[in-house]
Amino acid sequence: MTRILIVKIGAIGDVVMCLPLISEIRKREPNARITWLCGKQVLPMLERVEGIDELMAVDENALLKSSLPVRIGEILRIWSKLLFRNFSLQLYYYHSPLYKILCMPAFFRETRGFGKQKSGSMLPVPGRHHSHEYIRAYLNQEEPAEILPEYPLFRNLPGKSGLSDRKRIVLASGGARNLLRNDGLRRWPLSHYARLGQLITGQGWELIITGSEGDAWVKDAFTGIPFTDMIGKHTLCGFIEFLSGTDLLITHDSGPLHLADLAQCPVIGLFGPTMPEEKKSLQEKSIYLWGGSGLSCRPCYDGRNYGNCSSNECLISVSPELVWEKVTELIKC
Repeated sequence: MTRILIVKIGAIGDVVMCLPLISEIRKREPNARITWLCGKQVLPMLERVEGIDELMAVDENALLKSSLPVRIGEILRIWSKLLFRNFSLQLYYYHSPLYKILCMPAFFRETRGFGKQKSGSMLPVPGRHHSHEYIRAYLNQEEPAEILPEYPLFRNLPGKSGLSDRKRIVLASGGARNLLRNDGLRRWPLSHYARLGQLITGQGWELIITGSEGDAWVKDAFTGIPFTDMIGKHTLCGFIEFLSGTDLLITHDSGPLHLADLAQCPVIGLFGPTMPEEKKSLQEKSIYLWGGSGLSCRPCYDGRNYGNCSSNECLISVSPELVWEKVTELIKC
């Protein structure tokens, strides 16, 4: 039996884009045993994904932000789970060797994934969707045949049978942050979201503002605009279930954009410093807008760092009226 260990801890969007890898492995090696070393934050989501045999969760806070004794304790806890385990293949999806420390007690016949250009390790090709590149590394091919990433089944999804005649439009205007960084350059301007909210409610549709508890700061921008406040109201899986009962999500390059694919909720994705072809929604009924077409600096994100920019001109150039035009097109489909 082929035994595969996937090492992908976070962030949420990156983990979601890695999920089509499960579908591809099951097509090619249906009897493989798949173990996933993941972050504690995404564990509940992965528990509902069809096709994963075993999950090992790392406490990211303990590993990355705690005192040295706590970090060592977390490493030893994972070591105890992997001690003397044998795997046919390790799929390691990081450029940094940081998480390889966690896997040291296990034995691997082969390792593939991202990293420096060497045998069994390759770099993602700019401009190709990350889901494609996770699969390409698994296949260990420089230029594989056409790959059409497909998400595995997300179990117990409610579906859209309960949708009312009144359209429910969701804005996720915060986010774009994880445990280690706050990527404000990825966010569409809050004033643009507010103007779009006026256009949505003017149509008589329900405007829903969503996000984590840490996104409560966005609500002041919608003062005077009637909206349903769903910020901090959902667990990770609860948010996916919630999106499955809505008509459209509008957001920038952030976790909700990817979670909407699991929920089968159409998306309008707003991009500026990052390349949309690498991270766009994989759903047929979704679109993206990439601002800053006349800017020589676009894209300015190299996979780790952004350009030295304070104006965010690329995303500012995507007007609320243009987004509204796309909203009406999708809703009519």
